[in-house]
Amino acid sequence: MSFIDKAKQIADQAQKKIEETQKQFNNSQAEKAAPGSSAGQRFDANGRPIADGPPAAQTPTAPVEPTAAPGAASAAEPEIAQGVAQPQPPAAGEAIGDPSAESLASPKDGIDASPDPFKPIQ
Repeated sequence: MSFIDKAKQIADQAQKKIEETQKQFNNSQAEKAAPGSSAGQRFDANGRPIADGPPAAQTPTAPVEPTAAPGAASAAEPEIAQGVAQPQPPAAGEAIGDPSAESLASPKDGIDASPDPFKPIQ
């Protein structure tokens, strides 16, 4: 028997030993797994684990009580509800969306409203 034949025989024996050990390991892992869950952990399309539980359609929900209309005043808070119930119209001389000169803040004396960003600070 040549040296190469001897090496092939040892390699085959080693491969058989590895396969036997892998089968034993896989069998022991299958026995440790929870009964009834042969699929193991499941993941969604993004790789996040999916929690085992009832589907969303089967989850029980609490009954929702009907509430009053949003503009209706509640008996417990009448003073708050009165101020919020109706929006106030603008004043007679005030136009909507037209800022007046008094509402705009004017720059202080000596301060430029749009300074040169490249000018050094003094």
